[in-house]
Amino acid sequence: MQKEIEDLINETINNNSLVKVNDNLYLKKYQIEILNYYHVDYKNCSSISEIILLINEIIDNEEIEDIDTLEEILLSLQEFNYYHNTNK
Repeated sequence: MQKEIEDLINETINNNSLVKVNDNLYLKKYQIEILNYYHVDYKNCSSISEIILLINEIIDNEEIEDIDTLEEILLSLQEFNYYHNTNK
């Protein structure tokens, strides 16, 4: 039981660690995995806003079986973008 809890904690930490995509962009590992799975070209983006646009295009223009996962990433990026890039 203790080992399972430790493994879960380590996996969560690993999946949520930030990866530098370029000078302006950092994403969590699990976000990168999902974006790669759906062939979102995030590596050529210079901002979260650009990634959000790409994801919206995919959601609007393609038939995707498990769209919930991609929408979850979209929502997390939108929330991050709002709190970090909106003047309040």
